[in-house]
Amino acid sequence: MDVVEAIRKRRAVRNYTDRPIPDETLDHLLRLALRAPTGSGAQAWSILVVRDAERRAKVAEFVIDGGARYFREMRPWKDGVSEEEKAEWGRQTAEKLLPSYRNVPAWVFGLVVPRDNYPESMRAGGHEDDVISVAFAMENLFLAARAEGIGSVPTTAFQRFEKDRLREILGLPAEVDPVILTPLGYPESFPEGVAPAMQKTFRTWKTLVHDETWGNTRA
Repeated sequence: MDVVEAIRKRRAVRNYTDRPIPDETLDHLLRLALRAPTGSGAQAWSILVVRDAERRAKVAEFVIDGGARYFREMRPWKDGVSEEEKAEWGRQTAEKLLPSYRNVPAWVFGLVVPRDNYPESMRAGGHEDDVISVAFAMENLFLAARAEGIGSVPTTAFQRFEKDRLREILGLPAEVDPVILTPLGYPESFPEGVAPAMQKTFRTWKTLVHDETWGNTRA
């Protein structure tokens, strides 16, 4: 599969089998991920791969817990719904959508690792550069994985709720930030087209491209 096809066919995968990823395939994907651009050449990143069965199980439960809270927080609720009812709905939704995360053969974390290469006057913006650089690397990973028939789904919200719990699972020091994670595995099947839940609100490319000045879209 060439890069154009990989871009067009990449989708968020949430149904995984337990088929293992060969070592050489995983190494190939990781090397391609780290060919991404990096702000100021700092390589203020690392990739952490979890394949140990016990640790994978802990990560899966962590992510499913985060998903339950995310779904609860994102749903617009009517007045009068109790916190217990919201939490139960979030849990049920996570268990409906994400149970195969317990099968995933590998979890990959994109980490910001501060290199202190920016002067004080640029440090705030430098951190943004580092986060963006991790995103570049993970996008390389997602596309390279799709070309190999391997699924992924970028996750940036679930881990925000309990980063200290995640740091304990992964043995991360406080200064290392797990800004993005993904399951990595062979899917039951790859989704096609726009997800049903997004079909009414999904913006076409012509509405998002502005020529010369803001508001002059292709639509």
